[in-house]
Amino acid sequence: MNLRTNRFTPTDRSREARRGSVIIFVLGVILLTSFLIVRLMDRAAVELAAESKASSKTALRQEASSALEASLAVLADYAAVDNGLHAVEQGWERPLEVMNYVPGPGFKVEVTVEDETGKLSLPMVDEKTLRVYLDAIGSPATSLDKLVDSLLVWTKANYVPQGVDLDAENFGGGSLPYKAPQRALRSFEELRAIPASRELFFDKEGHWNELGGRFMAGASLYSFEASNANSARPEGMLALGVAASQIEAMVLARETNKSSNSFYRSPGEMAGVFGKDTPPPAGLGADAICLHMIIKVRQGSRVYRLDAWVSPAGTASTASAAPGTAVNGEPPTDAAMAIPAKRTSTRNKVDSPFRILELRENNGT
Repeated sequence: MNLRTNRFTPTDRSREARRGSVIIFVLGVILLTSFLIVRLMDRAAVELAAESKASSKTALRQEASSALEASLAVLADYAAVDNGLHAVEQGWERPLEVMNYVPGPGFKVEVTVEDETGKLSLPMVDEKTLRVYLDAIGSPATSLDKLVDSLLVWTKANYVPQGVDLDAENFGGGSLPYKAPQRALRSFEELRAIPASRELFFDKEGHWNELGGRFMAGASLYSFEASNANSARPEGMLALGVAASQIEAMVLARETNKSSNSFYRSPGEMAGVFGKDTPPPAGLGADAICLHMIIKVRQGSRVYRLDAWVSPAGTASTASAAPGTAVNGEPPTDAAMAIPAKRTSTRNKVDSPFRILELRENNGT
Protein backbone atom coordinates (compact mmCIF):
# COMPACT_ATOMS: atom_id res chain seq x y z
CA MET A 1 0.00 0.00 0.00
CA ASN A 2 1.39 3.35 -1.10
CA LEU A 3 1.04 6.31 1.25
CA ARG A 4 0.97 9.80 -0.32
CA THR A 5 2.26 12.66 1.74
CA ASN A 6 0.71 16.16 1.07
CA ARG A 7 3.48 18.67 0.94
CA PHE A 8 3.32 22.35 0.10
CA THR A 9 5.47 23.26 -2.78
CA PRO A 10 7.06 26.73 -3.07
CA THR A 11 4.37 27.62 -5.58
CA ASP A 12 1.63 26.69 -3.09
CA ARG A 13 3.23 28.79 -0.37
CA SER A 14 3.43 31.79 -2.67
CA ARG A 15 -0.21 31.41 -3.63
CA GLU A 16 -1.30 31.27 0.02
CA ALA A 17 0.77 34.34 0.86
CA ARG A 18 -0.85 36.32 -1.93
CA ARG A 19 -4.26 35.15 -0.80
CA GLY A 20 -3.54 36.32 2.78
CA SER A 21 -2.35 39.70 1.53
CA VAL A 22 -5.58 40.18 -0.41
CA ILE A 23 -7.65 39.41 2.68
CA ILE A 24 -5.65 41.90 4.78
CA PHE A 25 -6.03 44.54 2.05
CA VAL A 26 -9.81 43.99 1.86
CA LEU A 27 -10.13 44.19 5.66
CA GLY A 28 -8.12 47.42 5.61
CA VAL A 29 -10.41 48.91 2.96
CA ILE A 30 -13.46 47.87 4.98
CA LEU A 31 -11.99 49.43 8.14
CA LEU A 32 -11.15 52.68 6.34
CA THR A 33 -14.60 52.82 4.72
CA SER A 34 -16.29 52.21 8.09
CA PHE A 35 -14.24 54.99 9.68
CA LEU A 36 -15.16 57.44 6.90
CA ILE A 37 -18.84 56.51 7.12
CA VAL A 38 -18.87 57.03 10.89
CA ARG A 39 -17.17 60.44 10.48
CA LEU A 40 -19.67 61.39 7.79
CA MET A 41 -22.59 60.34 9.98
CA ASP A 42 -21.20 62.34 12.94
CA ARG A 43 -20.76 65.44 10.80
CA ALA A 44 -24.22 65.04 9.30
CA ALA A 45 -25.70 64.71 12.79
CA VAL A 46 -23.97 67.90 13.93
CA GLU A 47 -25.14 69.81 10.85
CA LEU A 48 -28.68 68.54 11.26
CA ALA A 49 -28.66 69.54 14.95
CA ALA A 50 -27.32 73.00 14.07
CA GLU A 51 -29.94 73.43 11.36
CA SER A 52 -32.68 72.28 13.71
CA LYS A 53 -31.44 74.65 16.42
CA ALA A 54 -31.37 77.60 14.02
CA SER A 55 -34.86 76.79 12.78
CA SER A 56 -36.15 76.40 16.33
CA LYS A 57 -34.53 79.67 17.40
CA THR A 58 -36.27 81.48 14.55
CA ALA A 59 -39.62 80.11 15.68
CA LEU A 60 -38.89 81.06 19.31
CA ARG A 61 -37.85 84.57 18.29
CA GLN A 62 -40.99 85.04 16.22
CA GLU A 63 -43.15 83.93 19.13
CA ALA A 64 -41.30 86.31 21.46
CA SER A 65 -41.78 89.19 19.00
CA SER A 66 -45.51 88.50 18.87
CA ALA A 67 -45.68 88.49 22.67
CA LEU A 68 -43.73 91.75 22.79
CA GLU A 69 -46.12 93.47 20.38
CA ALA A 70 -49.14 92.18 22.28
CA SER A 71 -47.67 93.37 25.58
CA LEU A 72 -46.96 96.84 24.19
CA ALA A 73 -50.57 97.04 23.06
CA VAL A 74 -51.74 96.27 26.60
CA LEU A 75 -49.40 98.89 28.05
CA ALA A 76 -50.69 101.44 25.54
CA ASP A 77 -54.26 100.77 26.68
CA TYR A 78 -53.32 101.31 30.32
CA ALA A 79 -51.46 104.50 29.46
CA ALA A 80 -54.46 105.82 27.55
CA VAL A 81 -56.95 105.01 30.31
CA ASP A 82 -54.87 106.28 33.27
CA ASN A 83 -53.16 109.14 31.44
CA GLY A 84 -49.76 107.46 31.60
CA LEU A 85 -47.98 104.56 33.26
CA HIS A 86 -47.22 105.11 36.93
CA ALA A 87 -47.03 101.87 38.91
CA VAL A 88 -47.49 98.11 38.52
CA GLU A 89 -50.57 98.50 40.73
CA GLN A 90 -52.30 99.67 37.57
CA GLY A 91 -52.23 96.05 36.46
CA TRP A 92 -49.65 96.01 33.66
CA GLU A 93 -46.98 93.92 35.40
CA ARG A 94 -48.06 90.77 33.49
CA PRO A 95 -49.69 92.13 30.33
CA LEU A 96 -50.36 88.81 28.56
CA GLU A 97 -52.55 87.64 31.42
CA VAL A 98 -54.69 90.75 31.00
CA MET A 99 -55.52 89.98 27.36
CA ASN A 100 -55.65 86.17 27.77
CA TYR A 101 -52.93 85.77 25.18
CA VAL A 102 -52.77 82.33 23.53
CA PRO A 103 -49.33 81.41 22.11
CA GLY A 104 -48.78 79.13 19.14
CA PRO A 105 -49.08 75.34 19.50
CA GLY A 106 -46.22 73.87 21.52
CA PHE A 107 -45.14 77.20 23.02
CA LYS A 108 -45.42 78.64 26.52
CA VAL A 109 -44.93 82.38 26.87
CA GLU A 110 -44.45 84.53 29.96
CA VAL A 111 -43.99 88.31 30.01
CA THR A 112 -43.18 90.44 33.04
CA VAL A 113 -42.66 94.21 33.09
CA GLU A 114 -40.42 96.03 35.54
CA ASP A 115 -40.17 99.76 36.11
CA GLU A 116 -36.62 100.75 35.18
CA THR A 117 -37.28 104.28 36.45
CA GLY A 118 -37.49 102.89 39.96
CA LYS A 119 -33.69 102.91 39.83
CA LEU A 120 -31.16 105.72 39.91
CA SER A 121 -30.18 106.98 36.45
CA LEU A 122 -26.39 106.72 36.30
CA PRO A 123 -25.96 109.02 33.26
CA MET A 124 -27.74 111.79 35.20
CA VAL A 125 -25.90 111.59 38.53
CA ASP A 126 -23.42 114.18 39.72
CA GLU A 127 -20.59 113.69 42.21
CA LYS A 128 -22.72 114.30 45.31
CA THR A 129 -25.55 112.01 44.18
CA LEU A 130 -23.17 109.20 43.24
CA ARG A 131 -21.29 109.50 46.53
CA VAL A 132 -24.48 109.25 48.61
CA TYR A 133 -25.71 106.29 46.57
CA LEU A 134 -22.45 104.35 46.90
CA ASP A 135 -22.38 105.05 50.62
CA ALA A 136 -26.01 103.93 50.96
CA ILE A 137 -25.39 100.55 49.34
CA GLY A 138 -22.47 99.88 51.71
CA SER A 139 -19.30 100.92 49.86
CA PRO A 140 -16.33 101.11 52.26
CA ALA A 141 -15.68 104.65 53.43
CA THR A 142 -11.93 104.24 52.89
CA SER A 143 -12.45 103.50 49.18
CA LEU A 144 -15.36 105.84 48.53
CA ASP A 145 -13.39 108.85 47.25
CA LYS A 146 -11.34 106.81 44.83
CA LEU A 147 -14.40 104.91 43.58
CA VAL A 148 -16.39 108.09 42.94
CA ASP A 149 -13.47 109.72 41.13
CA SER A 150 -12.85 106.62 39.03
CA LEU A 151 -16.48 106.25 37.94
CA LEU A 152 -16.86 109.91 37.06
CA VAL A 153 -13.56 110.06 35.18
CA TRP A 154 -14.76 107.06 33.17
CA THR A 155 -18.26 108.39 32.44
CA LYS A 156 -18.01 112.20 32.33
CA ALA A 157 -16.23 114.18 29.64
CA ASN A 158 -15.36 117.26 31.70
CA TYR A 159 -14.96 115.81 35.16
CA VAL A 160 -11.86 116.88 37.08
CA PRO A 161 -10.86 114.20 39.65
CA GLN A 162 -10.56 115.40 43.21
CA GLY A 163 -7.77 112.97 44.06
CA VAL A 164 -4.83 111.67 42.04
CA ASP A 165 -4.61 111.66 38.26
CA LEU A 166 -6.71 108.52 37.85
CA ASP A 167 -6.63 108.61 34.08
CA ALA A 168 -2.86 108.23 34.06
CA GLU A 169 -2.39 106.05 37.14
CA ASN A 170 -5.20 103.50 36.80
CA PHE A 171 -6.13 103.37 33.12
CA GLY A 172 -2.86 104.02 31.31
CA GLY A 173 -0.25 102.58 33.62
CA GLY A 174 -0.70 98.86 32.94
CA SER A 175 0.92 96.53 30.44
CA LEU A 176 -1.91 97.35 28.03
CA PRO A 177 -2.69 101.04 28.62
CA TYR A 178 -6.08 102.48 27.72
CA LYS A 179 -7.97 105.71 28.20
CA ALA A 180 -11.27 106.38 29.90
CA PRO A 181 -14.03 106.67 27.25
CA GLN A 182 -15.64 109.63 29.04
CA ARG A 183 -19.19 108.61 28.18
CA ALA A 184 -22.01 106.81 29.97
CA LEU A 185 -21.61 103.12 30.76
CA ARG A 186 -22.86 100.89 27.97
CA SER A 187 -22.81 97.82 30.18
CA PHE A 188 -22.17 97.04 33.81
CA GLU A 189 -19.39 94.75 32.60
CA GLU A 190 -17.37 97.90 31.84
CA LEU A 191 -16.82 98.18 35.58
CA ARG A 192 -14.28 95.38 35.24
CA ALA A 193 -12.03 97.80 33.34
CA ILE A 194 -11.99 100.32 36.21
CA PRO A 195 -9.53 99.17 38.92
CA ALA A 196 -11.41 100.81 41.81
CA SER A 197 -14.77 99.23 40.92
CA ARG A 198 -13.18 95.91 39.95
CA GLU A 199 -11.67 95.68 43.41
CA LEU A 200 -14.96 96.42 45.20
CA PHE A 201 -17.64 94.86 42.98
CA PHE A 202 -15.99 91.53 42.03
CA ASP A 203 -14.48 88.65 43.96
CA LYS A 204 -11.10 87.02 43.31
CA GLU A 205 -12.59 84.72 40.68
CA GLY A 206 -14.06 87.66 38.77
CA HIS A 207 -17.67 87.05 39.79
CA TRP A 208 -20.00 89.79 40.98
CA ASN A 209 -20.00 90.01 44.77
CA GLU A 210 -22.79 91.21 47.05
CA LEU A 211 -21.82 94.87 46.83
CA GLY A 212 -21.66 94.71 43.05
CA GLY A 213 -25.09 93.09 42.98
CA ARG A 214 -26.55 95.90 45.09
CA PHE A 215 -24.97 98.50 42.82
CA MET A 216 -26.56 96.97 39.70
CA ALA A 217 -29.92 96.39 41.39
CA GLY A 218 -30.42 100.05 42.22
CA ALA A 219 -28.77 101.75 39.22
CA SER A 220 -29.88 102.12 35.61
CA LEU A 221 -27.77 102.57 32.49
CA TYR A 222 -30.53 104.66 30.93
CA SER A 223 -30.94 108.39 31.18
CA PHE A 224 -34.16 109.79 32.64
CA GLU A 225 -34.74 112.99 34.54
CA ALA A 226 -36.79 111.62 37.45
CA SER A 227 -36.97 108.32 39.29
CA ASN A 228 -40.47 107.00 39.86
CA ALA A 229 -41.56 107.46 43.49
CA ASN A 230 -43.97 104.52 43.10
CA SER A 231 -41.08 102.08 42.74
CA ALA A 232 -37.91 103.99 43.74
CA ARG A 233 -35.51 102.16 46.04
CA PRO A 234 -34.63 103.73 49.41
CA GLU A 235 -30.93 104.08 48.55
CA GLY A 236 -31.85 105.81 45.28
CA MET A 237 -34.20 108.23 47.01
CA LEU A 238 -31.54 108.98 49.61
CA ALA A 239 -29.11 109.83 46.81
CA LEU A 240 -31.71 112.18 45.28
CA GLY A 241 -31.88 114.20 48.49
CA VAL A 242 -34.89 112.67 50.23
CA ALA A 243 -34.48 112.63 54.01
CA ALA A 244 -34.41 109.29 55.80
CA SER A 245 -37.63 110.11 57.70
CA GLN A 246 -39.36 110.99 54.43
CA ILE A 247 -38.17 107.75 52.82
CA GLU A 248 -39.63 105.79 55.72
CA ALA A 249 -42.93 107.64 55.34
CA MET A 250 -42.85 107.03 51.57
CA VAL A 251 -42.30 103.29 52.00
CA LEU A 252 -45.18 103.06 54.50
CA ALA A 253 -47.43 105.09 52.18
CA ARG A 254 -46.63 102.79 49.25
CA GLU A 255 -47.50 99.72 51.30
CA THR A 256 -50.83 101.33 52.16
CA ASN A 257 -51.38 102.21 48.51
CA LYS A 258 -50.71 98.64 47.39
CA SER A 259 -53.44 97.29 49.64
CA SER A 260 -55.93 99.54 47.86
CA ASN A 261 -54.30 99.36 44.40
CA SER A 262 -53.62 103.08 44.48
CA PHE A 263 -50.47 104.97 43.53
CA TYR A 264 -49.03 108.43 42.91
CA ARG A 265 -50.09 109.97 39.60
CA SER A 266 -48.22 113.25 40.04
CA PRO A 267 -45.64 114.80 42.41
CA GLY A 268 -48.42 116.89 43.93
CA GLU A 269 -50.00 113.76 45.40
CA MET A 270 -46.91 113.22 47.57
CA ALA A 271 -47.86 116.09 49.89
CA GLY A 272 -48.67 113.62 52.65
CA VAL A 273 -44.99 112.65 52.73
CA PHE A 274 -43.19 115.91 51.99
CA GLY A 275 -45.70 118.35 53.38
CA LYS A 276 -48.24 120.58 51.69
CA ASP A 277 -45.78 123.38 50.91
CA THR A 278 -42.72 121.19 50.33
CA PRO A 279 -42.41 119.77 46.80
CA PRO A 280 -40.50 116.51 46.30
CA PRO A 281 -36.93 116.72 44.98
CA ALA A 282 -36.56 117.48 41.28
CA GLY A 283 -35.20 114.00 40.65
CA LEU A 284 -38.32 112.28 41.97
CA GLY A 285 -41.43 111.93 39.81
CA ALA A 286 -44.48 109.71 39.43
CA ASP A 287 -44.15 108.33 35.90
CA ALA A 288 -42.73 105.05 34.64
CA ILE A 289 -40.92 106.40 31.59
CA CYS A 290 -38.54 103.48 31.07
CA LEU A 291 -39.72 99.88 31.29
CA HIS A 292 -37.81 96.60 31.28
CA MET A 293 -39.81 93.82 29.61
CA ILE A 294 -38.74 90.20 30.10
CA ILE A 295 -40.18 87.75 27.57
CA LYS A 296 -39.59 84.01 28.10
CA VAL A 297 -40.69 81.51 25.46
CA ARG A 298 -40.53 77.77 26.15
CA GLN A 299 -40.72 74.98 23.60
CA GLY A 300 -40.03 71.63 25.16
CA SER A 301 -36.72 71.87 26.99
CA ARG A 302 -35.62 74.99 25.14
CA VAL A 303 -36.03 78.41 26.74
CA TYR A 304 -35.62 81.62 24.77
CA ARG A 305 -35.40 84.94 26.60
CA LEU A 306 -35.81 88.39 25.11
CA ASP A 307 -35.13 91.49 27.23
CA ALA A 308 -36.56 94.73 25.88
CA TRP A 309 -36.21 98.22 27.29
CA VAL A 310 -38.93 100.55 26.08
CA SER A 311 -40.11 104.08 26.75
CA PRO A 312 -43.45 105.75 25.98
CA ALA A 313 -43.13 107.91 22.88
CA GLY A 314 -43.59 111.61 23.36
CA THR A 315 -42.30 111.71 26.93
CA ALA A 316 -39.83 114.33 28.01
CA SER A 317 -37.24 111.76 29.06
CA THR A 318 -34.11 110.75 27.27
CA ALA A 319 -32.54 107.35 27.02
CA SER A 320 -29.00 106.20 26.51
CA ALA A 321 -29.08 102.56 25.52
CA ALA A 322 -26.33 100.11 26.30
CA PRO A 323 -25.20 98.23 23.20
CA GLY A 324 -27.16 95.12 22.51
CA THR A 325 -29.02 93.78 19.53
CA ALA A 326 -29.36 96.43 16.86
CA VAL A 327 -32.83 97.83 16.40
CA ASN A 328 -34.08 98.24 12.83
CA GLY A 329 -30.57 97.45 11.63
CA GLU A 330 -29.02 100.41 13.45
CA PRO A 331 -26.92 100.08 16.63
CA PRO A 332 -27.82 102.25 19.61
CA THR A 333 -25.94 105.51 19.77
CA ASP A 334 -23.53 106.44 22.53
CA ALA A 335 -25.05 109.76 23.43
CA ALA A 336 -28.36 110.31 25.13
CA MET A 337 -31.14 110.48 22.56
CA ALA A 338 -34.32 112.46 23.02
CA ILE A 339 -37.43 110.35 22.56
CA PRO A 340 -39.30 111.89 19.62
CA ALA A 341 -42.85 113.04 19.86
CA LYS A 342 -45.58 111.18 18.01
CA ARG A 343 -45.69 111.86 14.28
CA THR A 344 -48.68 113.65 12.86
CA SER A 345 -48.60 111.75 9.57
CA THR A 346 -48.97 107.99 9.45
CA ARG A 347 -48.90 107.50 5.70
CA ASN A 348 -47.34 104.12 4.85
CA LYS A 349 -46.21 103.80 8.47
CA VAL A 350 -47.64 102.61 11.77
CA ASP A 351 -46.99 104.85 14.74
CA SER A 352 -46.08 103.00 17.89
CA PRO A 353 -46.87 104.45 21.32
CA PHE A 354 -43.50 103.12 22.52
CA ARG A 355 -39.92 103.47 21.49
CA ILE A 356 -37.72 100.37 21.81
CA LEU A 357 -34.45 101.45 23.39
CA GLU A 358 -32.65 98.12 23.43
CA LEU A 359 -33.16 94.43 22.72
CA ARG A 360 -31.11 91.56 24.16
CA GLU A 361 -31.65 87.85 23.59
CA ASN A 362 -30.12 84.54 24.57
CA ASN A 363 -29.38 81.70 22.14
CA GLY A 364 -32.54 79.74 22.92
CA THR A 365 -30.79 76.76 24.52
